[in-house]
Amino acid sequence: MIKFGFICAFADDCLYIKRHEGNITLLILVYVDDIAITGPDGYYIISFKSFLGKDFEITDLGELKHMLGVLVTRDRSRRLIYLNQSAYIQRTITRFRLKNLTPVSIPLAVKHDLTLSQSPTTEAEKCAFEDYAGDTHYLLLVGSLLFATQTRPDIQFAVRLVAQFSNNPGIAHLEAEKRILCYLKSTVDYNLMLGKREKGKFDLVGWSDSNWAQDRDDCRSTSSFVFDVAGSFISWSSKKQATVATSSVEAEYIASANATKEAIWLCTLLTELDFPPATATMIYADNQGCIALANNPVSHSHAKHIDIHHHFIRERIERQEIKLNYISTKDMLADVFTKALPRETFKKFRNLLGVLPSD
Repeated sequence: MIKFGFICAFADDCLYIKRHEGNITLLILVYVDDIAITGPDGYYIISFKSFLGKDFEITDLGELKHMLGVLVTRDRSRRLIYLNQSAYIQRTITRFRLKNLTPVSIPLAVKHDLTLSQSPTTEAEKCAFEDYAGDTHYLLLVGSLLFATQTRPDIQFAVRLVAQFSNNPGIAHLEAEKRILCYLKSTVDYNLMLGKREKGKFDLVGWSDSNWAQDRDDCRSTSSFVFDVAGSFISWSSKKQATVATSSVEAEYIASANATKEAIWLCTLLTELDFPPATATMIYADNQGCIALANNPVSHSHAKHIDIHHHFIRERIERQEIKLNYISTKDMLADVFTKALPRETFKKFRNLLGVLPSD
């Protein structure tokens, strides 16, 4: 790659960039022996394939249609790209012999009540779980569901939740895991849509949220964020916080700090792709106290106990790299990554995230 004139991107070791007279001519994504190539001029693409073929036995599959289990389709008239893992989901259902699953409309029951108390503690309970599970291996199914989240942000929170019981799952946890697969079966033809769905600038916009003290076992909160670039949602996360937050403001503040880290990385990546942010990255939060705490450089008695590494968000705000702005909870996109939502609310956010059925 280097011999051909590529430079490895600072933001991602799998991304290689080639320039000519300061302009990008080729972008290469490499994962083991799979390579995706794009560029503004077909001449450079053909030249690189020819160069690579001199030293390696390669297979040219033409226009990108499959990559790491993801089906890629294009609607050139509307400048849209669709990512789909329906074949992978079908294989997963077949692999775990769960073809008779009953479809459901949401991946997790609103009142799921999943706790560690439902994990088996005696040998008899463990044997009962193994008999009930049969050929369904909990950890393998968790891994399979995690792989599906790369194009299905709508299951991110549910998969994260069942994954935290992997050390000692119970029947209730396995049922919740199967329910996610039931949901995927009912929405197997859904795609993640990428493309400029709204007119506007090439801006990076984020949403940050938390659900304070949600976990009934350790009272820890869940941090979440989601980022949009030019109408395409490209990055999302649902993660339990490492420490117990003593207030909703603190939980939101920690979540915003995590979102700020992601925003800085995305800005670095976009800058390397010649799309540097023109203004401070807007991150929406639905907690006024969190916004006030982030914008106030004065040490407050209620914030003294918060770890120093969370306070770097203040520095980024002062540098005008990040700007926190308030948004109503009913419009908080990241809410779908913090808890199980009612069906209509869940569908609303799923559609906004670009997870839509095939036309």
